[in-house]
Amino acid sequence: MKKITSLFFTFLLFQFSYAQLQSPVASPRAKVSQKVGLVNINLDYSRPSKKGRTIFGNLVPFNQIWRTGANQATTISFSDDVKINNQLVEKGEYHVYSVPRESKLDLVIYEKTDAWGSLKSFDESLIKARVSSDFYDLPFAVETFTISFGDISNAGASFNLSWDNKIAIYVIDVLTKEKMLNNINEIMDGNPSIADYRKAAIYFFEENINIDKALKWIDIAFKDSDDLPYWQLRYKALIYEKAGKINKAKKYAKKGYDLALKGNIPDGINTLRIINERLNN
Repeated sequence: MKKITSLFFTFLLFQFSYAQLQSPVASPRAKVSQKVGLVNINLDYSRPSKKGRTIFGNLVPFNQIWRTGANQATTISFSDDVKINNQLVEKGEYHVYSVPRESKLDLVIYEKTDAWGSLKSFDESLIKARVSSDFYDLPFAVETFTISFGDISNAGASFNLSWDNKIAIYVIDVLTKEKMLNNINEIMDGNPSIADYRKAAIYFFEENINIDKALKWIDIAFKDSDDLPYWQLRYKALIYEKAGKINKAKKYAKKGYDLALKGNIPDGINTLRIINERLNN
């Protein structure tokens, strides 16, 4: 019995000696995944907070390399080639560093290395792109360092770094147009499906490329002889409107609106109401 009791207490001592206190992380790690056009962008970074401190020029010194966050280096990956502020960055995964200056923030896309945290200096041969943005003053303070994507479109997005009362904004071009035109031409020269006609028509409409082709393709995808749902009628109304065929656009918008009302579909009701009002004013 004494032997069993001794083993039990030894087990408890072993367990408690290896127990660790769980506590909040000062700069928690964040992962952001964003689809822009045809490109998947993945970001992994740590998010320090202001905590009453002056950030740029103090906590983050001017003219020194910053890891663009805290702890381990910030990483970003692109599933295909992109341009950042018109500088080409090939698909792949990279570290993101930056160099704050009094009125600007230099952003450096750097070959991924084993370096943890920041760097003392750059190896110029490992720099894949170096771009700059003015610092813009915000009317409020951002407590926690934030990297975000904004103004997302088929063609690209803004890449925003904000902290304290400053924001730096870069432009990511995901090179969609050339890829899409090549893809569409190849598909249309082959054996396109109804879905291909729909996607091509909507892309041409949204990018204002060739509205006559968009009109032709949307009529193949969404035939008038079919019992079209409200959302297909909405696209037909929009494309016919852009083509200047207002009477037919009104017809499609009215029919779509009535169907949305009948089905009590709030999104359809709202969007088609706006189209109807515009077409009839």
